[in-house]
Amino acid sequence: MTVTYLANEGFLLSAGETKVLVDALFPGIRHYPKLTEDTRAELLAARPPFDEVDLVLATHSHEDHFGPAETLAFLSASPNAVLVTTPQAVARLTAAADFDPAIRARVHAIHPAEGASQTVSASGASVEVLNLHHGHERRPPIDNLGFVIHLGGFVVLHIGDTEATLPEFSAYALGSRRIDLALLPGWFLAEPKWTPVTHSLSPRALAAMHLAEPDAPPSWFGSAGSLAGRMRRIRADFPGIWIPRAALESRTFR
Repeated sequence: MTVTYLANEGFLLSAGETKVLVDALFPGIRHYPKLTEDTRAELLAARPPFDEVDLVLATHSHEDHFGPAETLAFLSASPNAVLVTTPQAVARLTAAADFDPAIRARVHAIHPAEGASQTVSASGASVEVLNLHHGHERRPPIDNLGFVIHLGGFVVLHIGDTEATLPEFSAYALGSRRIDLALLPGWFLAEPKWTPVTHSLSPRALAAMHLAEPDAPPSWFGSAGSLAGRMRRIRADFPGIWIPRAALESRTFR
């Protein structure tokens, strides 16, 4: 399985003839990594390596994870791709002025109850969709999904921007499954409130995502206070972790 980093929480997963795109179609926000213009153009046109994608996944509707214009462009250029995301994101998609109703049949709006899940399959890939909240205190509430992705005999976990803690994760018993790769945001790798979840998952490999740019406010890096501090802490606590920073950086897992 080859995993290619795009920006922020965006990845392309490929194994054999199967491809899955996660949190990759977005305009971006200040202080978080965005796609380079060249990569963005290739992606939205579904040119290699972004051609023949089976599943497009978006964890939630925030601008650093999902964009209606970007998603519509990609789905239009990828007539076989199936989109799985939250009802909030789908509402933004269908409200777009250039929304093509013909795309609607390939769009799945899913938001299971907390502790429950739902599975969607497309070609050689399937994804179990989890409800992992983005913080119960947020107003308005933001739905956030976790994805257990199965492709080519590999299992990849992507949890989006969840703020769920160990008791809430326990409902899914993820640690008892064989997770080949866990893609986790920085706070799950550097902050005591969430690192117990990471240890409980017992993945074969870990990758860090959603790390702000060096010029972001210090508060964005939690108790570490800076990007360098957060990365040092992550590497110390999780030796061997992959921390991609450059667009199109990739790793192969066997």
